[in-house]
Amino acid sequence: MKKAGKQRKHYGVMCATLDNANQYEIWRGIESFAKEHDINLTAYISTYQASEVLVTSFVDTCFEAACNSTFLDGIILMSGFIAQNIGLEKFHSCVAQIPEKMPTVSVSLAIPNMPTVLAESFDGIYNATEHLIKVHGKKNLAFIKGPDGHSEAEERLSGFKKALEDNGFEFDPNYVLPGAFGPDCGIRAVISLLDDRKIPFDAIVASNDQMALGALKELKKRNILVPTDVAVTGFDDDIISASHIPSISTAQQDFFQIGWISAQTLLRQIDGEAVEDVQYVAPFFMMRQSCGCLEGEYSESAPESYSSSTADSLNSYVFNAFKSLFHKIPEEQVREWSAVLVRALQKKDFNKDKFLFLFNGILVKYNHYYKDLILWHEALNILTLGVGFHGEEVETSNSILSTLVSATAYVHDIRFKEEKNKELAIEGIRASIRRLTGALVLTFDVESLVDKIYSQLPALSMHTALIGTYRKAIKGDCPDADRSIDTLIGFDGDRKLNIQNNSWNSIRFSEYTNFDGFDIERVRRSLFFIPLFFEDDELGVVLLPYESHIPVDTYERLRVSVSTALKGAELLFTIRMLSITDELTGLLNRRGFFQFVYSRVHYLNRVHDVIPVVMFMDMDGLKKINDTYGHNEGDVAISAFANILKEALRKEDIIGRIGGDEFVVFSSVKADSDNKHVEKRIRDKIDEYNKKNLHPYLVSSSIGSVRLESITKECFEEAMLNADNVLYEEKMRKKQARIAAGETDVR
Repeated sequence: MKKAGKQRKHYGVMCATLDNANQYEIWRGIESFAKEHDINLTAYISTYQASEVLVTSFVDTCFEAACNSTFLDGIILMSGFIAQNIGLEKFHSCVAQIPEKMPTVSVSLAIPNMPTVLAESFDGIYNATEHLIKVHGKKNLAFIKGPDGHSEAEERLSGFKKALEDNGFEFDPNYVLPGAFGPDCGIRAVISLLDDRKIPFDAIVASNDQMALGALKELKKRNILVPTDVAVTGFDDDIISASHIPSISTAQQDFFQIGWISAQTLLRQIDGEAVEDVQYVAPFFMMRQSCGCLEGEYSESAPESYSSSTADSLNSYVFNAFKSLFHKIPEEQVREWSAVLVRALQKKDFNKDKFLFLFNGILVKYNHYYKDLILWHEALNILTLGVGFHGEEVETSNSILSTLVSATAYVHDIRFKEEKNKELAIEGIRASIRRLTGALVLTFDVESLVDKIYSQLPALSMHTALIGTYRKAIKGDCPDADRSIDTLIGFDGDRKLNIQNNSWNSIRFSEYTNFDGFDIERVRRSLFFIPLFFEDDELGVVLLPYESHIPVDTYERLRVSVSTALKGAELLFTIRMLSITDELTGLLNRRGFFQFVYSRVHYLNRVHDVIPVVMFMDMDGLKKINDTYGHNEGDVAISAFANILKEALRKEDIIGRIGGDEFVVFSSVKADSDNKHVEKRIRDKIDEYNKKNLHPYLVSSSIGSVRLESITKECFEEAMLNADNVLYEEKMRKKQARIAAGETDVR
């Protein structure tokens, strides 16, 4: 059910990073569903990856924000990716913080009592393994597994074992290598096979593409040819898999569909419907170079036995393969394409130009469904293999294979031109990003930061940005840290937000929908919640809108630039504070006191229900303390008196040390009589301190207090003199009283 006052449902999406192509595709699927169903989204970006091995985690920050939120209706966890970065134990401790009744869906990792959406890992590895055995005749297959206890990793190992069993091979645990989904695991696996175990192998089945990449790297280093000597397959179809040389044969997960189904499942949960414990999305095996299926060419090494296991005819083979490949396109359309292409190939008078003309027409139709032609590389590979398996159905196989190579080159050419057009289209965006990030790095104060993002982010079609900084930077991993917001800046549409030094009011960024000036219901939102950091310091959070036309790495660049600007502002503030702060007491020095008072006087000109007051104070007997106990003890007395003033006065009162034993306070009261109450609080605190008997002397002070007759700079300076005169009168009364009491040392 929607919470009171809400127009839309609101999902939280917990991810590791959207720079990862797989997580980004899941996000796109979720965002597409949310857009269609008018649902707000907030994606919590829980890690920052500075390099292949260096990962900075903000999982605690993101889980704290999501779990403490009162506006989220449910959460989608990209569990498998987060757990891979921080470990299963840490991840499960974070999941335990989610409120019991919060609808939650897990992606890529099964969690007890939580609906889960998974890629069909078993079938993906099974198909890859069987392909290596049946198509390429491999006999000694090694397997690189994922992390122990990871549900998808265990499923993939089971798929490998089953494929061996179904094809008459005995499972040998010596051919199973440990892994954790990183490329270094693939490197170590090859080293172990060659140097430690010293067992023969002609294929490596990796549990993901990253480990396959590592294996390829080490095989190349050892001068072992792929796929001639050793075939390699992966799982996931990472963005680099198709462009790597050799291109990686892999089980392609439909991450977009996984995201869509997870969003749909969460909606059903929120609406009180029963949902499945686990839903599987079937992968498709992409045959590429690393297994021996060469793009645009037919590998003559395919055993005859495989032909009998394929479809009975070229048309059936191509249609079934196309149906899996183009599973997002209506089946009747796919049937038409496969029939048109197969008929052209089977013509006795096969004509290259006519085939390419038909092929071009199909690409035009395909463009109505999708812009990216990458799948047509795989489709042409299917046609090539089909011609090889069903050569009896065609007349001129050599001419056909040559034509398919030409078609592959044609697709390459179109894709190259499209990529160039895309680059040109986003060059303006990248130029705006460069200008903005360059300007932010040179920004050293909060006011300028607000102006920069307000003036330049709209050029990126970003019309919302909220930046919140903590009261104190958080050092390292500190799960119990105070993440209250001290400064909140940014804008939403035409409305600027600029709340600074907010120490009197606790703001939590987990409740950003309640910030004054930010209307969450103004439009449907897809937002990124991104922790800010500089080296080991966590500084705060930035909230930015997702814009599909902006390269996703832009958000990490903005994270770094805003963090650098905030750190610069913090350092500049520290330098300024050193110049206006008394080193011994931490109070304002003379310069700082007057600077803050003049600013407060300007503010009080707009407030008419308070009376400004100046109090001048001089410590009694400091010279005697210095002469008797030394100047170090005198400094202790001064610090003690400064702390007494801090305890007795309010946070909004301005306190300064303007001389050795001289202190001054600028305060405000509601009535003249309140001024005496302030003085009494100070004297009472002095008495409380002296009763502790911490020193062989008493801390004491004389106080002169006057009100400002008018709120002007000149009146304040005159009040300072008057307060000093009142103070002097009290000093003289105390001195005369001590003389009357017979004291000889009345300094």
